[in-house]
Amino acid sequence: MRAFLLALAFAQTLLPKSSVQQITVMPATSAATVAKGSAVTLWADVTPNKNMHVYATDKQGFTPLSLKIASQPRIEIGKVTYPTAETGLTPGIDMVIPIPMYTKPFRVAQAITISPSAKSGDVLTIAGAINYQACDNRLCYPATSMPVTWVVTVK
Repeated sequence: MRAFLLALAFAQTLLPKSSVQQITVMPATSAATVAKGSAVTLWADVTPNKNMHVYATDKQGFTPLSLKIASQPRIEIGKVTYPTAETGLTPGIDMVIPIPMYTKPFRVAQAITISPSAKSGDVLTIAGAINYQACDNRLCYPATSMPVTWVVTVK
């Protein structure tokens, strides 16, 4: 048994280290199949972990949550839409300053248009990232990024 536990402990040291994320993100699209030249909306449903909040502004030097889509030749990236933020207080600030933040699940929407030059049957993998800074009631964590991908098929 002891040899098994030692082997298990050794194996765990070989696993890649992962950073703890303070949010979960579920990507979705308004349509899985899109005609050439048509628009589709990419969604990122974001849920802050229990007792966490993420910022909606760079006020006081915090990193606001943002969605960034990597450019690629077969899509045109439109405008990102963020929901209205709540107002809250953050730990570690001596002054009482209300700061826009998200504490409950919310949806970020990104409009894209499929290029007319895309071919029917093309499967487009659209890569992006959610950049954010999160805090709990005691401390704020360094700004970080979470990769997100969507897949749409061209009609």
